[in-house]
Amino acid sequence: MRWEELTAPRFAAAVSAVGGVCIIPAGVVEKHGEHLPLGTDYLSARLLAERAAEIEPAIVFPPYYFGQILEAKHQPGTIAIGTNLMLDLLANVCNEIARNGLKKIILLNGHGGNCASFGHFVRASLEHAGDYTLYLVDLEHYYPPANDPGWNAIKQTTVDAHAGEGETSLMLAAFPELVRMGEIGGDGQPRRRLAHLNGLTTGISWYANYPDHYAGDAALATKEKGKYLIDYMVKRVAGHIANVKRDTVTSTLEKEFRKRAQTPTG
Repeated sequence: MRWEELTAPRFAAAVSAVGGVCIIPAGVVEKHGEHLPLGTDYLSARLLAERAAEIEPAIVFPPYYFGQILEAKHQPGTIAIGTNLMLDLLANVCNEIARNGLKKIILLNGHGGNCASFGHFVRASLEHAGDYTLYLVDLEHYYPPANDPGWNAIKQTTVDAHAGEGETSLMLAAFPELVRMGEIGGDGQPRRRLAHLNGLTTGISWYANYPDHYAGDAALATKEKGKYLIDYMVKRVAGHIANVKRDTVTSTLEKEFRKRAQTPTG
């Protein structure tokens, strides 16, 4: 169900077959330690989307690397799209997806730096009348939670945010040819250079902790751990697709809200 691989007639048939659901696996181009490819976030999101779509059919949108990654502009290979252009492009893409008959659009976020911007984008959709409904599947919606017994039984690190044990394990299981385990380098522990702010967020917060874009210990990654993560995440993403297919309440509430917002009466 890759959008770009379908013929025009098969695409038209697929729109109906999937219940009008399209999933956009989205990432960025940024450094992932010394050992993982720049496109790791997108590659993993695409893998999850495709495998989940085998369980709950949905059309999978073409490669989408245009997220928020301004904090990595100092690293080689980064593609940092301006904020306004990034949001305008995503809006245009969603409009085109809907114009092609797919009225339920799932943003599958594969990058931590997209969490705030994609959340804002979904809420901002209320600003304009639209003929489609957006759903955000964020990292917290498919990653194992802190209390997951399966992952807790096999993971070995506590700091594991970027290119560390979990992400490297996933890539070892899915794209072993792209992982350079012999090139792991750097200190993946947080530097806590803004610890005096007691958790306040600034634009430079990520850089203050992880200027080398490496958080964790990738040396502890294994293919077996990656297989566990993939199986867990695919099931959760497939479950979200199924829920979206059944959902009729969101669009009804959006129409109700927009009508009331035109002439608010309290």
